[in-house]
Amino acid sequence: MSRHASPCAQPNIAAKDTSEDSHANLARKLDKMFSPRSIAMVGASDVPIKWGSMVLSSILGGGYKGEVYPVNPKKDIILGRKVYRSLSDIPGQVDLAVFTIPAKYVPDGLRECVALGIEAAIIISSGFKETGNEGATLEQELVEIATQGGLVFIGPNTMGIASAHDNMEIVMALSGAKAGGLAMISQSGNMGLQIMKWIADKQLGLSFYAGTGNAAMLKASDLLRYFGNHDKVKAISMYIEGIEDGRAFMQAATEITRHKPVIALKTGRSKTGSQAAQSHTGSMAGSYATCKAMFKQTGVTLVRTPTELMNVSAAMTHLPIPKSNRVGIMTLGGGWGVVAADECEDAGLVLPTLSPAIIQDLDQHRPDFWNRANPIDVVGERNPELYIHVIEALSKWDEVDAVIALGVLGTARFIQDFISSRDKMSADIFNWELKDAIHKMSVQEEARIISNIARIQQETGKPVLVVSSRNTEGLVCHKTDQGGVISMSSPEEACTILAYMVQYGNYLRKFSA
Repeated sequence: MSRHASPCAQPNIAAKDTSEDSHANLARKLDKMFSPRSIAMVGASDVPIKWGSMVLSSILGGGYKGEVYPVNPKKDIILGRKVYRSLSDIPGQVDLAVFTIPAKYVPDGLRECVALGIEAAIIISSGFKETGNEGATLEQELVEIATQGGLVFIGPNTMGIASAHDNMEIVMALSGAKAGGLAMISQSGNMGLQIMKWIADKQLGLSFYAGTGNAAMLKASDLLRYFGNHDKVKAISMYIEGIEDGRAFMQAATEITRHKPVIALKTGRSKTGSQAAQSHTGSMAGSYATCKAMFKQTGVTLVRTPTELMNVSAAMTHLPIPKSNRVGIMTLGGGWGVVAADECEDAGLVLPTLSPAIIQDLDQHRPDFWNRANPIDVVGERNPELYIHVIEALSKWDEVDAVIALGVLGTARFIQDFISSRDKMSADIFNWELKDAIHKMSVQEEARIISNIARIQQETGKPVLVVSSRNTEGLVCHKTDQGGVISMSSPEEACTILAYMVQYGNYLRKFSA
């Protein structure tokens, strides 16, 4: 597909050399951007509402261990740090320059970077292509300076970047995301920061975050290739409004998706959404149908909502990819099993009939009246060992490649609610030591279930998607020594996530046959 022929793509501002040497050189410069030994904050401020203050506070407050050099010609001390009049006054080597100064001063700032041998920059400043022709001309000047000077920059009009493994968040407000395997590329700053916060709150684990902003120089394809070839990244999540170089994106996506999942939310399905994208970052959203076809061809998993983006990204980061659409279901109650079966059928997932061997195995652990069908109904029995046995039996069964476990978590919260109701009756009716013991036991039981599910996933290479009976907060990641376990609030969430995982698994099988 030609980058000029696709309505999903616009011409790249800077001509690109796609040779291996060029990719290696770019990766070296991006190492300086995402794992810098030193950062110069150009436009540092002590005024709390200014970007130069918020971003500097995030760098310092996030625990970044490298050198930080605030730059401001009118200040001596900011946030307890010595301030330098200019980049050239900094005594040490600078790996990364961050700009929050007005747009008209950024070109001279980049020229100073080039003169000093600084090879990476982040331009948070706005006032460029997104404002019209005059801003677009100024943005083109930045690209020319950087290209001629051997510097790469991200932005302008970006909310920043992060590298959780380096305790580095160059953003307006800290997310607190812990180090992990999910990388995030976002063309929207506020959407990107919200998703970073979700990653932190749900304990999913972040490797890198990049807000592309106007993507004047570094494109989504550049970051996709860099993150995809990084050993700390297990999956890549993308929020995309427009793709400016369709050919480069296809090349990068095809290369990366064959060994790592890429999950994308592409906006602009509607005419109004497409117009909003153009006014937001100056990006032409292009034909949604064309982009959808391109994603399918290159193995990018296209989702429809931010929640799906987060849920599917979490699952593909922490769980094995299923080898087929065949699913085994265990449920603590018949109703949830029925709902899950309906959702599976709607999502193109298949529930095989239980084999005689599975039935014979479970007959030894279930009463005579058990349903002997898939979904397997354990009729509300509170027996963690039974849950583990059924999940393991299904996972080891050759006729399924994924398991959905309904209701196996949530007992601890149920017990807590029960204790609270007894407390309302009388403070003396329930022994405090007994209450604590019961609650502690239920927490330990759930920890044992999670640990065993992680073990089963590792041993079988099959994902187990857990639906909690008391979770109203959506997807949550549980970390164990043997990998992650994800739980969610409803059967439809589990079926939707699994359907996307199966889709990616089908793509992978094309290249393993």
